[in-house]
Amino acid sequence: MDRSIENVGRRLRELRQARGVSLSELARDTNYTAGYLSQVESGASIPSISALATLAAALGSSITAFFGPETTEKVRVSRAGDPEKLRMAPNAAEEYVVFSHRGPDAAFSALIHHLYPTAEVVRHRHPGERFALMLSGSGRLMMIDGDNHELEPGDAVHYSSHPEHELVVTSNGPAEILWFVSPPVV
Repeated sequence: MDRSIENVGRRLRELRQARGVSLSELARDTNYTAGYLSQVESGASIPSISALATLAAALGSSITAFFGPETTEKVRVSRAGDPEKLRMAPNAAEEYVVFSHRGPDAAFSALIHHLYPTAEVVRHRHPGERFALMLSGSGRLMMIDGDNHELEPGDAVHYSSHPEHELVVTSNGPAEILWFVSPPVV
């Protein structure tokens, strides 16, 4: 199944209103502007996975709240050639193949991230930990404190994702990264 994130803005508005949080309060808690959040809620802007994680955490929820029905399968088998793909937009510079999707009871998410070279640099900050194994291509993980980590195929990195960080593709072609993410994002 190949799907773009749909109805994220509507679900964000519903979750925010259910918690009794105003746009300006959510903006203050997440360091996003109220204007940006309004654009997300109206569907005019598409948030990154990192932004969704930040918004969910600020609203005391899991990022799974922004997606369709959760599964309660005890065992999830992902078959080769039939992965569940997640894109932020139909022509996005990144795509995720979701390998684990057990809902809110899961301890982590497993994803393959196809990230294409782009001039746009996106900073990420979310609760939890990340483990990444560079499968192909190359990239640079830049932590806001100045630490840079060059990643080539076969290299792995495990880090707290609380501090702000960036991941930039340094190869001419796309990077393919296996992620284990805790808490789960999808």
